[in-house]
Amino acid sequence: MKRSVDFERVLSLVDKIISPTYLNPTQEIVLREVWNGKTYTKMAYDYNYDPEYIKTVGCNLWHILSQAFDEQINKSNFVPFMRRKISSLIDEMEGDNSEGLASNQDLNPSKEQICNWTTAPDTKNFFGRDEEIKKLHSFSKNPDCRLAVVSGMTGSGKTTLVTEFAKSIKEQFDCVIWFSLSQRPSLTELLNKYLSIIAPDQISGSNPKELSFLLSELINCLREQRVLLVLDGLQCILEVDNNGISYKQGFEGYGQFLRSIISTNHQSLLVATSRIKPKLLEYYASDQVSFLDLQGFDKKATISFLGDNIENSLIKKELLQLSRTLQYNPQLLKIANNHLEMLSEDDAEQVVKDLSLLEEIGNLFEQELSYLLPLEREIVYWLAISCEELSSSDLSRHVEHSQSKLKFTYGLKSLIDRSLVIKENNGYALMPIMKLYLRRKLVKQAI
Repeated sequence: MKRSVDFERVLSLVDKIISPTYLNPTQEIVLREVWNGKTYTKMAYDYNYDPEYIKTVGCNLWHILSQAFDEQINKSNFVPFMRRKISSLIDEMEGDNSEGLASNQDLNPSKEQICNWTTAPDTKNFFGRDEEIKKLHSFSKNPDCRLAVVSGMTGSGKTTLVTEFAKSIKEQFDCVIWFSLSQRPSLTELLNKYLSIIAPDQISGSNPKELSFLLSELINCLREQRVLLVLDGLQCILEVDNNGISYKQGFEGYGQFLRSIISTNHQSLLVATSRIKPKLLEYYASDQVSFLDLQGFDKKATISFLGDNIENSLIKKELLQLSRTLQYNPQLLKIANNHLEMLSEDDAEQVVKDLSLLEEIGNLFEQELSYLLPLEREIVYWLAISCEELSSSDLSRHVEHSQSKLKFTYGLKSLIDRSLVIKENNGYALMPIMKLYLRRKLVKQAI
């Protein structure tokens, strides 16, 4: 009997064989569409490429695979070659376990819902964020959406938001798994964790399994069951350098994981948080990957967040004015709320200066700076030393890297999305408290 082989197994094996290099988006398109039986001409038409370019990509791809597998591979024999290769590897891995697997396939009663929250925060005091929750709900109702990314400044409340959202829709899923990347688990660890919760029978036994097959088994689980995966802290496996945003060394496999989640047909959803918006995901269709840029609270949520301290009318006015200066960032508001004695000052500007001296504030801003691209960091520093708002054209002239207007525009928009830069009238200004912090930092460096 001919064994059925899905493309995700093929993609996983190819990624493993050509590691540490990886397929670029166009190569993946060619590979997938050849597997689906399309001609180069049809691919070029469907994806708006020049036919000769697609042919060149294909020729280079077959050369890479031929070297990697040490066999001659071309467009004609790729599909039958991979079917034989995958089937052979599956047979080797299953071995004597086939009887054990068969015994586990007896009739099972319907499974109860599984919810694994690990270190998810308590959200019993959650309030506000009504619009953001609605937007996440709209993502989850879209059958084509397989990944939703909530990005925003440090302390904006990304983790709390996605946790509350997951709890609000958990009844719609067979399984909910919340997991943090703060400890930087390897992809193998993560997949084993997922499978041990969703389908423990599939990873029973002592035989270790290849990453490609763990990933394939997870995808099969996401097809058979409706699973909600919450992955907190995607920035932990990303790094920022002069070339942009990429995966940290040793974590490149997460790219394969996310590609499989996005490009495979299944009924599940992955929701991730990240301090930086992973541009690596932006070439996918908007229906497949959705982004939510998380800003600060609105005024009503700010009053609720500040709680009892807002009862005094004088303190209320000062706190709300201060909140606007802090861009209504929940973490900054919490720090300010813990230092209310500063509000005894008559000078509001002095209060902000005093807050900018706090170690907690400095640590928060240093974290934020570490995730800025060089172009974004340069924009931030120019705004820090400017005595007034700068127009887009003035700012563009200052910035050294602004030869590319598109990159400059994208960088400025990214800073606005993260609430670091404020657009007022026709000019741009830095968040006031961050401006004070950076000016003091620059003086210290100069001294």
